[in-house]
Amino acid sequence: MHFLVAPGLAEETPKASGENLDAVVIIGTNRSDITALESSAPVDVLSSEQLLNTGAQDLSGALTALSPSFSYPQSPQGAFAGSIAQGASLRGLASDQVLVLINGKRRHTSANVTRQGLVNGRGAAAVDLSLIPLTAIQRVEILRDGAAAQYGSDAIAGVINIVLKQAEDGGNIGYRFGGYDKGDGLQRKLSGWKGFSLPNDGFLTLSFDAGSQDPASDTNPDNRLFYRGSTSINTPLEQNNPNRTWRWGSGNVSDQYNFFANSEFGITSSLSAYGFASYGHKTTDAESFFDPPTALYNTFGSTAFARYPDGRVPITRYGLEDYSGTGGLRFDADDWGKFDLALSYGKNIVKSTDLNAINPSYGAASPSTIYTGKRAFDQTNLTLDWTRDFAKGVFYKPVTLSAGIAWRKENYKLTEGEPAGWQNGPLYFTTDPVTGRPLPGYYSGITNVDAASLDRRVLAAFLDAETHFTEKLSGGAAIRTEDYSDVGNATNGKLSLRFEATPTFATRATASTGYRAPSLVQSGFSSFSVQVVERPTGSGNWVEVPQRTLRADSPEAALLGGKALKPEKSLNLSLGFVWKPIERGSVTLDVFQIDIDDRVTLSDQLAENLVAPVFAGTQYSGIRSAAFYTNVADTRTRGFELTGQYLWELERYGRINFTGGFSKISTDITKLRDVGNIRGSQIVGRATQGLIEDGTPENKLVLAANWVYGNWSVNIAQRRYGEWTARNATNAALDQTFSPQWVTDLDASYKFNNKLRLSIGAINLFDTHPDKLKGTQLYGVPKYSITSPEGAQGAFYYTSLSYDL
Repeated sequence: MHFLVAPGLAEETPKASGENLDAVVIIGTNRSDITALESSAPVDVLSSEQLLNTGAQDLSGALTALSPSFSYPQSPQGAFAGSIAQGASLRGLASDQVLVLINGKRRHTSANVTRQGLVNGRGAAAVDLSLIPLTAIQRVEILRDGAAAQYGSDAIAGVINIVLKQAEDGGNIGYRFGGYDKGDGLQRKLSGWKGFSLPNDGFLTLSFDAGSQDPASDTNPDNRLFYRGSTSINTPLEQNNPNRTWRWGSGNVSDQYNFFANSEFGITSSLSAYGFASYGHKTTDAESFFDPPTALYNTFGSTAFARYPDGRVPITRYGLEDYSGTGGLRFDADDWGKFDLALSYGKNIVKSTDLNAINPSYGAASPSTIYTGKRAFDQTNLTLDWTRDFAKGVFYKPVTLSAGIAWRKENYKLTEGEPAGWQNGPLYFTTDPVTGRPLPGYYSGITNVDAASLDRRVLAAFLDAETHFTEKLSGGAAIRTEDYSDVGNATNGKLSLRFEATPTFATRATASTGYRAPSLVQSGFSSFSVQVVERPTGSGNWVEVPQRTLRADSPEAALLGGKALKPEKSLNLSLGFVWKPIERGSVTLDVFQIDIDDRVTLSDQLAENLVAPVFAGTQYSGIRSAAFYTNVADTRTRGFELTGQYLWELERYGRINFTGGFSKISTDITKLRDVGNIRGSQIVGRATQGLIEDGTPENKLVLAANWVYGNWSVNIAQRRYGEWTARNATNAALDQTFSPQWVTDLDASYKFNNKLRLSIGAINLFDTHPDKLKGTQLYGVPKYSITSPEGAQGAFYYTSLSYDL
């Protein structure tokens, strides 16, 4: 792990929003005297006050409101919406191409991925930001620059460092309640923090949040023609089926609670101990597509009719457990420098259960609740870092030299669900007396074929140097080498320069190589499903069509041309300008280009006409459709980011802190390689190409004004998302380009007796929505695309009450 100055050792702690517009940073540098505007790479520092003033439910929402470079769909739609980690995305890249740190230490990722077409999230195993309470955060530092040479794998797009509160006294407790203007999606959250003093100027800060969320949906009715199956599939058409309006929105979170602890204390005058730990729990019920009474899984014999006479809405319950702990020692050896020894462990577990389930091949013995397996990912890190300032010699300032070694162990494990979820029962494919069709099996979750355990060990070493060459010219160089037990080794470097042309204007530039090792989740992911279809239509001949997502290094994938995944490689170039025309105002502009080779991508589901000929005559001949992860694509991302801030002191009427940012980013696929005899454009089809190239809005504008006057505080924020496009999988005529969208937030609060604060607010105050979907996707039920950046559920209104302890 790249060395970071301990939060408690920085010369200055960033103050609340508006009091310090150029805070000392601990990310992107090993020096303890560098502010955000003095950094050679763009760094955003967001205080706890700024995060809370957004009114957001979680950290992902707060960063979306504040950062023009941050993007992740805030209204995920569909069956898996509640189970997928709300990750971080910078500069239009994937959420697993951003490294997330807690107090400068690597945070473990989620064990779950989705195959849904989520922008920046399809096939990615991200850090779940929803598990980090806003009350636990002192500030967030965002390094918008390639940093693999400094911090290791995953830091292609940048690094997000979350600095936890370091309070030895005080505290706060609060309750927040809100919901969408249409009456659903009610959210309840109790949160708080408390500081305690420890010996030798130490502290212990405890933080938590706990709450629940009702499902939210804005859909059209399902207008398919349904028959009630109580006695026969030929009974009259039922117009009032209770399941005709089914949800396609965010799921029900029945309970979620997160705890964080952060501590540090002195042992001697030169030795201190520190530690932080977290625990998170979440249960989510996510609804899938409605199966009408005439669906194959609902129309088999009297037993099935009795169970689901009106059809069924399959529900997947996801139970998440997440915990981590870090402990370390810091030693200041005077002339020998500073040492930091740390050990950390983190684990993410996701269990899934199908509700409203039925395995027709089991007949009456089929359970209606089926446990479908467990996904688990854990990570252990051991790091030793050293830093020392050497006499300046020929340079204007001392040389800060840093070095370190790191060892990491990771494990990803898939545990199969109960047999009723994937095993054919005794009635499998016997003829149903009512319909005359064969009784199919049931295939959901993790099967015995998918169950697996993967391990990885990583050994790394780095060296970093920074200095002021002259009064106006500063720079640094970093080199890092890492050896992976499964994907080989990589060595990367970074150069950075900053030239202060005048006291108010500076130029900065960086050049770096980088890499991202494929996550173990991507390397080991495997899934199995089956469709039952009539061939030819109307013939009464029903067959099962097995579909597989194959492990990348499996023999089956190898027949298709797949192979073990290798790391992504990147080249990151940036040029920036910093202008501080007045004491309380600044403007920055950064232009960048990121080239990524061998980008890890989850392939499309390859059709039977491509798969069947390859598997014919082999033991895999039953597989009729397949997908797998592959290094098929090279991409180039270009763009610029413009940020500004100004603090306006109003003397008798308080102060207003203005902040703003604008980003324009575009990504192009520069190369698609063929895999075996399958063309690259078939491996990554039109829809997936569209997610990479056009799925993120082409530009994003964020504006905010925070007015503080006495006990009053008012925060107004405005976001504008530019156009974005969803490509149809097969027909360009069905592509849809969505119009720009404006989103306005408002938060107003008043503090009584300097203790009790009442806040009211709205996210998407004016109830704007993205364009509605054209066509009849999923029978015309969804109104809005799953890739909509915001607004699919409309305006959200809330109120909160908090008390300072």
